[in-house]
Amino acid sequence: MNDSLQLSLANNAKEWLALSQSISTSEKATFDALHNGFFAAYGPNFMAHVYRAAIEQVLQNMPTVEREKLLVAFRQAMDAAIDQHAYMLPTAADCSACHARKF
Repeated sequence: MNDSLQLSLANNAKEWLALSQSISTSEKATFDALHNGFFAAYGPNFMAHVYRAAIEQVLQNMPTVEREKLLVAFRQAMDAAIDQHAYMLPTAADCSACHARKF
């Protein structure tokens, strides 16, 4: 492979990475708006039900390796929330402030 082709491939990889990150940012903004609206309208019990149903559905359709990664991430998030006393009933403002710090 010549230098020109290597440079071209490297540039393409950088462009795809930038595209994937911009899509992720856009999707995050959409998700934040949906989450915050439903959280404010229906409360934490409703959102807990929605997330549980979504996670169960995703787990059924994931390869084993990816399922294990998700479960590890879920456990780490749960442990962090317990350490931060995030199990106290938050307001919509608390939820938005928490997620603004993390992302």
